[in-house]
Amino acid sequence: MRPRGLLLLAALFVAPLPVLAQPRAAGGAAAEFWFDPTQLPSFTGTVERYLVNPRGETDALLFREGPQIVFPPEFGEAVRTAIPAGRPIIVWGIRARHAPVITMLAFAPNQDSAPVVVDRFYWRMLGRSAAEQAERMAVAGTVKAPYYAPQGEVAGAVLDDGTVVTIPAGAAEALRDLLRPGAKLAAEGRGVAGEAGRAVAAERIGDSAENLRPVPPPADPRRR
Repeated sequence: MRPRGLLLLAALFVAPLPVLAQPRAAGGAAAEFWFDPTQLPSFTGTVERYLVNPRGETDALLFREGPQIVFPPEFGEAVRTAIPAGRPIIVWGIRARHAPVITMLAFAPNQDSAPVVVDRFYWRMLGRSAAEQAERMAVAGTVKAPYYAPQGEVAGAVLDDGTVVTIPAGAAEALRDLLRPGAKLAAEGRGVAGEAGRAVAAERIGDSAENLRPVPPPADPRRR
C-alpha cells in the first residue's frame, strides 16, 4: 500500500494523539476530534463473530456479508461491548487493495451514534504469534475464510466454528490449498481457547490430524 496519501494517513495514526485517546467525554457525551471520521469510506454490515489471535486478544471481526474488519486489540472490548455479535455496525476505514479486509479507523452501532475513533492505525498485525505462556493445542475443521493481515496478506484461516489458525508471514503461498474456503484443515501449535474464542499459531499443519507437517518457512527469508 504505497500511495503517498495513504502513507500520510498511516503516519497520522501510528502515534496516538491525546484527543483521540478518549473517544467519549465525561458523562458519555461524544468528544471533539480534530477531524471528522465520517469523511472516510464507510462499510456497514452485521457482526457474524469476533476473532481472537493466538495471544488471546480480540483484534478482528467478520461481517456476515463476508469482509473481515481489523482493529487494535486494545479496542477489542469496546467494540464487543458496543456491538455484540449479531448486531449491525458501521465502520469507517480503509479496505485493502486486493483482499476483503478493512482497517477500522472509527466505528458506531448506527448512524445516530457518535463515531468512536480508533487512536492507532493497525496496519501491522502483531498478534500472529502466540505468547510465550500459551498452551499447546490442536484444532481441526473446515475453512470458512482466509484470515487476513491488514494489508491483505493471507495470514492463516478462520474455521467454521470461528477458530483462527495463523501462519508466519510469507508462508501462505506454500499452503494456499489448505487455506482456501471449504478445505479441511488441522493444525498444532501454541494458542488460546476460552469464552472469547480460540486461536492457534500453527507449527504443524495439514488436511487432517494424521497428515500434519511442519509449517514451511517463508519463501523470502527477510519476512521471518
